[in-house]
Amino acid sequence: MERKSRSRPHEEMSEDFNLWKDICTSLLRLEGIQKEEEAIINTINKIQLSINTEKGIPSMIRQKLKESYKRGIELSMNESKMIRDIIEKLSVLIALRDSGEQDLQKKKKRKTTLDTDTTSSNGIGNKSMTNHSPRYFPKGTTVAARQTKEKDKGEEWILAVVIQFIPEKNKYQVEDVDQDDYGQKQRYVLSPRYVLPVPTSEEAKSLPEIPVHRDVLALYPGTTCFYKAVVIAPPSKNKEIKNYRVQFDDDNDEVKYVMPEHVLEMPKL
Repeated sequence: MERKSRSRPHEEMSEDFNLWKDICTSLLRLEGIQKEEEAIINTINKIQLSINTEKGIPSMIRQKLKESYKRGIELSMNESKMIRDIIEKLSVLIALRDSGEQDLQKKKKRKTTLDTDTTSSNGIGNKSMTNHSPRYFPKGTTVAARQTKEKDKGEEWILAVVIQFIPEKNKYQVEDVDQDDYGQKQRYVLSPRYVLPVPTSEEAKSLPEIPVHRDVLALYPGTTCFYKAVVIAPPSKNKEIKNYRVQFDDDNDEVKYVMPEHVLEMPKL
């Protein structure tokens, strides 16, 4: 299945983690290079101290010295390249962390479930809303919204934000988090059944894990689209990366890591 190349408003936690792992691995390799450099320098110093300049340098010693210098230059170049690579990765990691903190500050906490009396007092407690969607999602709530225009392309859910609830229509107006080709964010008016709340990272921690082999809607990595997938392993079964391991439909049986807040129970439409 072809996945839309849509940007993500938030960076994946796993991306931060994998980048940090790469940095740690590079630092270990750098330490190994520096230790070998130290050994080469000691070798060169010993050879130079053993040379009697008046008698000349034997061919074997000259060859050994030449090889040591060559290896020293090689190690020095590798060290310089690795240091630049580490600095670059650290810069990217810092940028990702700064961006994540800003997003976290902007993210609004969703209101808890409202009872019938509360929704009625707010002017949204009509019969249809009470029977089919007892929860009211206020403005700013992050949701997965089902697009209904292009049915021939199959079911597709996008990451969106609630703009308002329209009582007389019993529908939500939501706005796509991604921009179209003209730099605009599209808005859709959808039935409550096509609007699923997306929990925050903190809220996701308190939710029960979705079991293995269960069908879910998961945000495809690197996009703002939710697709049908099946759970391969929940976060508790992944020691290093506390994300869901899922397998998307028509994705060549590849396994992807998705953050808990971006894995939703498959709705019963």
